[in-house]
Amino acid sequence: MSKARPKLDIDATRERLDGLGLAHAGESLDQVLTDAVSADLPAHAFLDKLLHVEQERREERRIRTSLRLSNLPTGQTLENFDFAFQPAIERSRIDTLATGAWIRGAEVVLLLGPPSPGT
Repeated sequence: MSKARPKLDIDATRERLDGLGLAHAGESLDQVLTDAVSADLPAHAFLDKLLHVEQERREERRIRTSLRLSNLPTGQTLENFDFAFQPAIERSRIDTLATGAWIRGAEVVLLLGPPSPGT
């Protein structure tokens, strides 16, 4: 029968992170700690890096979940849009809007189209 592996301090830290709901930080603890030691990071920088991993992964999960629940088609980009199918749409205008300059300029954009049932 194999011996139980002795519990290390890092295991207790991982359990505390999991207990606080910081599962992503717990999963990444070994790698972030190894990187911090090799880069001789101060404690606050290590903690910041660990929390950044948690925050980043939560945001990725939030986006994935939102996209899944939205039922939007995936993989649709302006590059693969068929402008020939809808000749009334001017590609140059769409490309201009896609730059986002109107957002930085605090301009209002109004998109008009024919009414349709259910929208």
